Amino acid sequence: ASDVYKRQTVFWQIDVSGNVRAGKIMGYDAKTGHRVKQPFNQVSWVHSVRKIPDFHMRQCLFGEHLLAYASSMARTVAIVESEKTALVAALFIPDFVWLATGGMHGCFNSEAMQVLKEREVILFPDLKATDEWRQRLPMLETICRRVTCSDLLEKMATDEQRRQGLDIADFLLMEDTPQMILARMIQRNPALQTFIDTFGLELVDAEKTE
Repeated sequence: ASDVYKRQTVFWQIDVSGNVRAGKIMGYDAKTGHRVKQPFNQVSWVHSVRKIPDFHMRQCLFGEHLLAYASSMARTVAIVESEKTALVAALFIPDFVWLATGGMHGCFNSEAMQVLKEREVILFPDLKATDEWRQRLPMLETICRRVTCSDLLEKMATDEQRRQGLDIADFLLMEDTPQMILARMIQRNPALQTFIDTFGLELVDAEKTE
């Protein structure tokens, strides 16, 4: 592959049957964690880069393979727009199964959504896409057992945040967690990790010990 794709992220779309449908390649800034869009938008597909002949892409939801696990059956499915957002949200809110459409439109269609049949689903659209995602509710209501479109971000957001079209991951990452603070401390002083390992220290959540 071209050098331009080195050190970029591949988000594999694996369906509920374990079939790899596609590999989406995107570039991220290592310092900010934001997408690289200058001097050009770094988005491509594995089949294009590898020049796979006669490839017919049928996208599925990013993370769809998680629906095959028995442990997911009783859990609510949360749908966001970007793959990165699904991964971040899964770390903060593991009670949901987090999936991504891969864009405002992406695979947000009746065929791809059939995998959500009889599931409870919550949509978490980016601020810029709330109205459009609400228009998809009638389609999903014919498939899902129950589906709602969260207005949490709309209630929290400032006018500037709406202009930026922030998503739920942006809000989750705004406040540092104890784990994030510790990781920065270790980065500044690697000897701290050795100290932690030597004495078997664990990070304690103060709120849970009260």
